[in-house]
This record gives sequence, structure tokens and C-alpha cells, in this order.
Amino acid sequence: MIQTTLSLEQQPTQPKADKPSGFHLQPMQKGGLLVVLLGVLYLRIWRRKQSKALYCSHCGKKNPPHQSNCQKCAAPLMRVD
Repeated sequence: MIQTTLSLEQQPTQPKADKPSGFHLQPMQKGGLLVVLLGVLYLRIWRRKQSKALYCSHCGKKNPPHQSNCQKCAAPLMRVD
């Protein structure tokens, strides 16, 4: 029976790239970008919620968007832009 042996003395080294390919951000840049992105998303949601708010013309109470009459005084609601 013939046994084969492997030699690990001189493995060919693979050339390393000088600069990584693609778009690379530092950790502080990633954090800042994440904060800005979350801030923009929060503002969009807040503005959308504000545009759907219904206010009573009689007492000025804010009501949910699915209501048609005020919960406090039963007056018709109006949309404030």
C-alpha cells in the first residue's frame, strides 16, 4: 500500500488587495448616517400623523382620524392643514 504525503512547507501566497473594493464607511460615519436616516423617517411619520389629525371647530379638541364628530361635544370635525 502506497501512502501519499502532503508538504505544507511553501504554499503560494495570494496577493492582497491594497484597498478594499466597494463602499466603506468608518464606524462614526455609519452611526451618523443611521441617526440621520432614523430622524428623517421619524419626521415623515410625525408629519403624516399630523396631517390626519381632526380638530373640533367648537371646542378645539383633537380627535382620532376615524371619528366624524367630536368625542367631547359631538360637533362636526374639520381637518387642519
